[in-house]
Amino acid sequence: MLTNTDITIYNRQYDPETGLDRWIRVYVPDAWWYKNEKASVTTEGLKSADVYTIRIPDISIVLKKDDYVVKGDCCVEMETVKDLEGLEKTKVTSVNYNMFGDNPHIKVVGA
Repeated sequence: MLTNTDITIYNRQYDPETGLDRWIRVYVPDAWWYKNEKASVTTEGLKSADVYTIRIPDISIVLKKDDYVVKGDCCVEMETVKDLEGLEKTKVTSVNYNMFGDNPHIKVVGA
């Protein structure tokens, strides 16, 4: 599988002691990062958004909806999403573990 960057994953985990979410940082040295700019015309005008597709060749990584992925090696100790402002990041909207074929990988889509 071709890769073009490294990424940092922030997994959201609920902490029952504090009643708050904790963010666990996971560095992934090899990934494919693709950004697609989508646009549509509505009655309210032009709407646009960036849609990210990320493929990770390591299928042992744990990812789920509402986690965050940052492009590159990010050393931020995240407490809230605001901590990631100014970085190229995406909120995970779907995760698919492709376990078949010659290139098993995780496909992540985010917006």
